[in-house]
Amino acid sequence: MTQKTLIVGAGQAGVQVAMSLRQGGYDGEISLVGKEPHVPYQRPPLSKQVLKKEWAAERCQLRHLEFYQQHSIDLMLGVSAVAVDTGQQRVRFDDDSFAEYNDLVICTGSRLNRLPVNGADLPGVCYLRTVDEALELAGMLRSGTRLAIIGGGYIGLEVAAAARALDCEVHVIEALDQVMKRSALPGIASFLHRQHEQNGVLFHMNSKVDQLSGTDRVEAVTLASGKSIAADVVMVGVGVRPDLRWLDGSGIEVQRGVRVDAQCRSNLAHVYAAGDVTELQHPVLDGWHVLESVQNAVSQGKIVAAAILGKDDQYVDVPWFWSEQYDSRLQMAGIPREGDQWVERPNSETGGMSVFSIQGQRLNGVQSINSPRDYMVGRQLIAHASAVTPQQLADEHFNLKELL
Repeated sequence: MTQKTLIVGAGQAGVQVAMSLRQGGYDGEISLVGKEPHVPYQRPPLSKQVLKKEWAAERCQLRHLEFYQQHSIDLMLGVSAVAVDTGQQRVRFDDDSFAEYNDLVICTGSRLNRLPVNGADLPGVCYLRTVDEALELAGMLRSGTRLAIIGGGYIGLEVAAAARALDCEVHVIEALDQVMKRSALPGIASFLHRQHEQNGVLFHMNSKVDQLSGTDRVEAVTLASGKSIAADVVMVGVGVRPDLRWLDGSGIEVQRGVRVDAQCRSNLAHVYAAGDVTELQHPVLDGWHVLESVQNAVSQGKIVAAAILGKDDQYVDVPWFWSEQYDSRLQMAGIPREGDQWVERPNSETGGMSVFSIQGQRLNGVQSINSPRDYMVGRQLIAHASAVTPQQLADEHFNLKELL
């Protein structure tokens, strides 16, 4: 009997599973299900090159359509999974069709958090997750456009940088006292905040949105303080959460995400998960984590394919993340732990810096701006659990490679 692998979710993780299966010699049927009508694409360029109108949408494709045809990967586009019967081993879709499987791979990624205030449904209020949303937002940004960004995280700051490149007036509204507080160490956050201000971005920190207002489309953002910010366009970037709704009642264990082991297996046989939708433990991390990154999606996609092929590969790659804002490239590896000491290391050559998160002599995280050598060595130090001192990390003239 021909084996069938059903991959639900056609983003980076899902495509990687399909590619790795074929590269590994899998000769069964592969179906790749995507809720968007587009050929699977990568998301990072949406808030950068696509928004700045430097790339056409087609350039974001992970593989051309012909690739899937040549490798006998059945693309099922424009449909969403709504339920899974793990006993009967089949998935139901929103068009009332079904697909059966021998192995199911959950790669449905994340869904956006929505802004729960009056006026959030006005025309001109945008989100940025899909290529269609990126193109819609790009079409509204031009010189002089007043853009209000709600949320000073990754996506908010990347959109701010792109909008300033288009000569828009940009306001960033952040509820906390630090940009990128969920992910960036204070020294890195301060560096980015200063750079955005130097490029003309106006920040409203410790500010909550009370309502959005306008007649035919959005015209202003009113803060809880009573302050009003005029806006032609509002972009909401208030985070994401794993897309788990279709798994209700399936018996698949979910907490913040689908819980998986080191081989990306769920608690049920023949059910795997990869990418943003997963929650995992990791040998260099403390506790359970949902990792929203291209690296995690690719790494887990390869691990899932190996498991289906009967191999014993395990996920041990050090998690890493990146962002580009203006002429700064932010690179991050590992996850800082509670109680860590933060050590800053300047980079006189580039004007950048690194911040290391260390506990005792164990490095748990490195975050670098325009300091790729520090980042790469830091990533290796984390992977090898190499002993390092705060003094060595702080001295930009000390060659960290000596510790490997």
